[in-house]
Amino acid sequence: MSGVPRKYAMDTRNEEGALLRRRVMDAAFEVLGEVGADRLTMDLVATRAGAATRTVYNHFGSRQELLAAVYADLLGTNRNLLQRIVAETGEPPERLRQFVTQMYDIYEEGGAAFTALIELDEPTIRAQLQDMRTWRRQRLTQILRPATKTLRLPLKHAAAFAFVTTNHVTWAALREDAGLTQRQAIHTSTTALRTALFDEPTTHPPHEPTRVNA
Repeated sequence: MSGVPRKYAMDTRNEEGALLRRRVMDAAFEVLGEVGADRLTMDLVATRAGAATRTVYNHFGSRQELLAAVYADLLGTNRNLLQRIVAETGEPPERLRQFVTQMYDIYEEGGAAFTALIELDEPTIRAQLQDMRTWRRQRLTQILRPATKTLRLPLKHAAAFAFVTTNHVTWAALREDAGLTQRQAIHTSTTALRTALFDEPTTHPPHEPTRVNA
């Protein structure tokens, strides 16, 4: 029986360690959104997390390792949210609308911290970002594939168009450059996708040259 208390103590320490690691990652995300990646330090994160700086280093060996862990955790959460939409049944236009909405909500909720992470020139994060882009393209293809015969574009082109539309840069252009609200940005993108990929093309009368009287 002497092993039971020792195991209980070990489980408790592991749980406390996991909670502290979570707190540090949440603190890093908050600090990142406030000061940006260049000014983020382990000291700032430790202060926000209510922990000693050396404790933060015990969990994350470097600033780069911490930021990579924060981004990996964010990607994992986002993939789970998006995969639920991909796995659902229903018509491709509606599933695509839900996918766009979820992606834009991810960007909106992530705010400056999310932008700072994806713009960070760190090899580990760049690799994670590329992996997420590949995953997103594959999921969009999966959503559109049932509509292959009725799409107005070849499946590969349709998926590429949807991929570009769900990029962070597209969302930022609509929200920040064009000054649209989140709801307007979602509506603009989903309408463009539906029209370009699913709706019947608009028929215009043929152009006739202007007649000149002799």
